[in-house]
Amino acid sequence: MKDMLRNMPFTSTRTSPLPRTVRAVAIGRGVSFLGDEVALLAMAFRAKAELGHFGVAAILIAGAVPLLVFAPFAGLLVDRVRTKPLLVVVTLSQAGLCVALAWSPGFLLVPLIALLACGTVVSSPAWQALVPSLVSESQLPSALGMLQSFAACAGLAGPFLGGFLVATYGFHVPLLVDAASFVALAAIPLVLRLDRVPAGAAEGGFSMSEAFAGVRVVLRHPVIRSLLALLTLFVLALGVINVVEIYFITTALHAGPRGYGLLGVCFGSGMLVTASLSGRIAARFPRPERPFVVGCTVLCLGIGAFGLTTQLWQAATLLVVVGAANAIVSVNASVMITTSCTDDIRGRVFSAIQGTISAAQVLALLAGGLLLLVVAPRPIIVVGALISAATLCATIVPVLRAGATTAEAATTAVDEGRGLSNEVLPA
Repeated sequence: MKDMLRNMPFTSTRTSPLPRTVRAVAIGRGVSFLGDEVALLAMAFRAKAELGHFGVAAILIAGAVPLLVFAPFAGLLVDRVRTKPLLVVVTLSQAGLCVALAWSPGFLLVPLIALLACGTVVSSPAWQALVPSLVSESQLPSALGMLQSFAACAGLAGPFLGGFLVATYGFHVPLLVDAASFVALAAIPLVLRLDRVPAGAAEGGFSMSEAFAGVRVVLRHPVIRSLLALLTLFVLALGVINVVEIYFITTALHAGPRGYGLLGVCFGSGMLVTASLSGRIAARFPRPERPFVVGCTVLCLGIGAFGLTTQLWQAATLLVVVGAANAIVSVNASVMITTSCTDDIRGRVFSAIQGTISAAQVLALLAGGLLLLVVAPRPIIVVGALISAATLCATIVPVLRAGATTAEAATTAVDEGRGLSNEVLPA
């Protein structure tokens, strides 16, 4: 990736076709996500069978805590080490851990999942920092949309494939499938010779101050700070809904496993449609903060309406809309974050954001479980949507203002013949 942003981001209304390297990464990441979905379902059933109901919560927390605790140090590693060898080593290690999980005794389930998450805390920001180096800035929304599309496909197929494999072969085969998906993903940077040499690779140094440089950027940068505040509060409010939705669907809507699966397909289908249109949406709306805010608004309204439904078909229709809005939010948030920081700090910024979101997810899991003890699912969903809407109202102005400030800085930078990042991003 260039050391600085292009002078005028998102001014082109037409984008050239994406390079094959991006398509290969999107397919590889999609296959890996599919393996993760299959393995997660298998581990959840195994944890429930061997560790009780607490076991399911334990593996979810074990998968989230490393993303919070080690995020700053993983981000520094991404910004100091070449991406290709880093991704290959980490991804193959994750493949080995999946094989170990397939044959491990029950008491090792939680620690092995935590180790698997330690790989994710490194690989996730590494991939996020690599992809922008493969495309021009005008192609970035299309590239991120393609990645989101394959992730949505994995989300659609994963539960069905995982359920079939667990029912047919037990717990071992799904984890071996996930291991194979990691091996396939590790082959992509090797075969295609994909690499990113971080701007800070020559500097060396792994000091505590350098590790938390991404946190400082997040706190100082107007776009990223406003965006992360909104996303974190969204995750807190909407993450609670993710915990209770299965109870709402099975009790209030009287749907069984097939109905639950149908709603998952509807949500994933909505994501797939808008993710695949990300390039066209970016050409139509060149300032990404605007479709982002629109997507957040639709998300709040859609979830609130979902909480009021009484029929399965009503919920299915609304979840298509919610899925579509979710993809718009995800893609445009990624675009804003990527284009708001320079390459030398990008890994640490992504890691800081990932850690913050993970902390919100853990809190949401705990809150959702506690609320279900005293409150029915329907009011939890409706109130969660209302809280999300209030959060949006409180943060919409800073997000739009920060985006407008960045756009003005870009225009000024063009007029004065200099890059944008050094003007907008604090040192």
